[in-house]
Amino acid sequence: MKESIQIDSVFLNFGSQEVLKGVHVSFSLGQVTGILGRNGCGKSCLLKIITGQLRAQSSHIRYEDNRIENLYKISSLINYSPQHEFHPWFIRLATLLDFYGLSQSVFLAEYPFFKEKMNSKFGDLSGGERRLFEVLLVLEADSKFSILDEPFTHVMPLHVDLLKERILALKARKGILITDH
Repeated sequence: MKESIQIDSVFLNFGSQEVLKGVHVSFSLGQVTGILGRNGCGKSCLLKIITGQLRAQSSHIRYEDNRIENLYKISSLINYSPQHEFHPWFIRLATLLDFYGLSQSVFLAEYPFFKEKMNSKFGDLSGGERRLFEVLLVLEADSKFSILDEPFTHVMPLHVDLLKERILALKARKGILITDH
């Protein structure tokens, strides 16, 4: 059986507003799993529960059939790209690659269009370039599972196709959970 993460019996309320009711999802190494739904239906809340950023009224999270309270505490198990920018604008792209443990030469061999921008600050990129770079950092980083919240938002169609290709290629070594609407 493939390594997997299972989330079950997730209930989340904000006051009287019921956001998640008995949600179950599992995702495994070697697979791309999608969560689809309209805006505001709780997709991002579910990812925040999985990554330990939000506490639900009830949830059961298992890794390899062992109940785990905090997946993020297991080294190199999961990484996460939220649907909003999350890196400081003043950090240089080369520094971000180092932070994620990525080789600049290997990264640029795969994504040569970033070569001229390696010494640029993250904030100097366009909105679509920032989004693409952040998603690629998370995808390429060494983790067993990558969680991507709406990774195609603000990315131009040519780069959406590139992301889809990379996701399919990288599933050979990791499990990928994606949300989209």
